[in-house]
Amino acid sequence: MPTFVDVQVESHDALPDGCSRRFKSEGATRPVTLVRYEPEDAELQTWKVEAAYANGTRGPARAVPIEDSSAGTSILVVGGDHGLRLAPVDGGREISEAYLLLSPSAVLG
Repeated sequence: MPTFVDVQVESHDALPDGCSRRFKSEGATRPVTLVRYEPEDAELQTWKVEAAYANGTRGPARAVPIEDSSAGTSILVVGGDHGLRLAPVDGGREISEAYLLLSPSAVLG
């Protein structure tokens, strides 16, 4: 029986559209703290990633391999009900994402 990962992100100031998606899991979920990512308005770099919650707290983000029809297997990185917060390891402004869909090599730790 397939296992699914539901991404439910409430709309808020940083992510006004929120998000509701479902992905088919291909393996176990694990914590993740570092990713290589290239947002629309910045260069590819290493980011610290955390789960964000409506009550203002943060916790570990989670990574799970998922079936991706265009790329085979990808890694889905998910956070809390307010999505993910990413901060460049070299300093700079923090960004918000509902979730990330990355190649396995982009998940660093």
